[in-house]
Amino acid sequence: MHQVGNASADYAPRRRALGQLSLGGGLACCQPHHRKLHKLSSSNSPSKPNQTSNWYINNMQSNDSAASFYSEDFLDVDRWFQIADADYEALLKSLNLNTLFPAKAKRLRLLDVGCGTGRFPTLLRPRLEIRAPIIEYDFIDPSPYCLSIMRESLTGPFKAGQALQMCAEDLDVWSKEPVATYDIVWAIHSLCHASAAAIPSIIKSLRNLLAPKTGVGLIYIHSRHSFYTQIHDTYRKVFPTPIAPFMTAEDYAAAFDAAGSPWCEERLHFVHEISVQDDALLESYLHKCILDPTQALFKWWSSAPLRELLEGYRQGEVYRFPQQVALFQFNF
Repeated sequence: MHQVGNASADYAPRRRALGQLSLGGGLACCQPHHRKLHKLSSSNSPSKPNQTSNWYINNMQSNDSAASFYSEDFLDVDRWFQIADADYEALLKSLNLNTLFPAKAKRLRLLDVGCGTGRFPTLLRPRLEIRAPIIEYDFIDPSPYCLSIMRESLTGPFKAGQALQMCAEDLDVWSKEPVATYDIVWAIHSLCHASAAAIPSIIKSLRNLLAPKTGVGLIYIHSRHSFYTQIHDTYRKVFPTPIAPFMTAEDYAAAFDAAGSPWCEERLHFVHEISVQDDALLESYLHKCILDPTQALFKWWSSAPLRELLEGYRQGEVYRFPQQVALFQFNF
């Protein structure tokens, strides 16, 4: 039977200023950094950055199978969240929402990097205090379809703001006009697609978008020990695909550590369960995990490495796929 590995045994990053960093405020040692960015569009139609990232070109234009998952025709939201809501429930249990969204604040500004279809704010909204502040919610994503769904999903206390069709790697390009900083910047399950070379720049851009001393940054990303990573890596070895390997929590931990800036990390564990009788759900789930719908489930079973990996997580009549996800918190 497969088991999730122990991250601390493989990698022991220096978690800087753990005692000082909290969701309630910034660090006394942090100094403001002035940054200029293009303003986001506030219309229903998302605007585009002047320059498109290599990731967007490689994975959203030339790779139709990956792009298909971010369109209305192929993104099976209901089936996916039937399983993946566990990811967001684990995150919600970890966050101190009263501190992150203090009732005494009149208004907060939030930037969602890689918003997807807005599942996280949808699950978050009922848990916020009745007297929660108005949250001006800006969001970016490479998919026009996701941006449209996201805008429709945002209701009080969230106030849908500016939308931009772009990737996290484009944040550094988006740098011509002044833009106000944010109280909260988060990237929830969206940074695994970045290139390794872009990670330091992404971290720097996210940090620079935070309000000095008080802004809070959050990155939620799976580890190398997660089933997400295991199935993605195995699939890429079995089937020829231009899809790049996932970046993981360990990659971001190393980049945070190299930058020498304050940050902390928490590892969250949960399990995705699927009945062995539900082939349709299993196929939909696996396709979404690797962002490629081109291989039917029977082709997965015909591959010994994939078959052995999946069967290794079978417990009786249920597949139990263990996930290990890191929650990074950082300030400017």
